[in-house]
Amino acid sequence: MDFKIRELRTVAQGRKKLLREREAYFQLMQQGLSNSKACQIVGINPKTGRRWRNGRSADRK
Repeated sequence: MDFKIRELRTVAQGRKKLLREREAYFQLMQQGLSNSKACQIVGINPKTGRRWRNGRSADRK
């Protein structure tokens, strides 16, 4: 996978859209990784991963 994992963040990014992270998350999920492991690799909160997996669109705030 050609994806650079973000460094550990200490400050939330706010409303910045995580389009690359979302794409990488779904690729990892298709490979059979768990939500928590895929989120850890991509650098997002597991709650965000669950929202994406359960159908929340990328353009909602």
